[in-house]
Amino acid sequence: VLAGDYELDFRLVDSLVEDGCTAQKVTVGDTHMTVLTTEGEVLTTGAGGYGRLGNLETVDQLFLEPVELICGENVVDITGGLAFTLALTKDGILHGWGRNDKGQLGMGMGLAVDMYAMEALPRPLEAQLEGRVVTKVSAGHSHAACVTSNGELFVWGSGNHLEPELMTSLLHTRCVDVACGQGYTLALDEDGKLYSVGRGGSTGVLGQASVKKLPHPALMDALVDQKTTQISAGWNHAACLVEDTTTTTTTTPP
Repeated sequence: VLAGDYELDFRLVDSLVEDGCTAQKVTVGDTHMTVLTTEGEVLTTGAGGYGRLGNLETVDQLFLEPVELICGENVVDITGGLAFTLALTKDGILHGWGRNDKGQLGMGMGLAVDMYAMEALPRPLEAQLEGRVVTKVSAGHSHAACVTSNGELFVWGSGNHLEPELMTSLLHTRCVDVACGQGYTLALDEDGKLYSVGRGGSTGVLGQASVKKLPHPALMDALVDQKTTQISAGWNHAACLVEDTTTTTTTTPP
């Protein structure tokens, strides 16, 4: 059922079926969508402004079209923010395209932040990530973060870091997962300890019982006695799963 420009009921994306494509992951921005197929192909559709669709042109697309420049790169993961997308290849290299006004693509911007900065074609992230193998990546509203095979955490964007910045305060541990929200990041280490960094605010997204901004990752004390197994970051709230440590005692009848 259609109401104006909005779809009120789920409908099958017929073009994928007709092309014999099976989606393994979908990420949705403010006005664009990116799909990763089981064959490692990346498709985009929606608003083309600021290079969101990764095909040079900034015109809108009504149907899913392949991002030609990374065809054959064997993409294994995608993530997207408000108006940008990152794609991770099997060999651990990140490619990014779309808006870059806050440094969210991690490609630097010279001496100043340009509100019109963008990349209309996928480009690999280099700087401190060059020579490293990325294993996990997550994008928030206007920033992103990744974890490397060495367990290092890098964060960039939000106008703070224009290129991937190593979070040196976590070098004592090994990060295994990361999740980004609107201006904040959660990082999970191999021992199940959860860390947060970024803006605070009244929403309490950092889980630190404080509204203050955290410039460096800090351990979430409320979960220090728990082993976190999964994390998720929304725009203004976060959630995690912890290991169930309760034991069930069974009584053997006489």
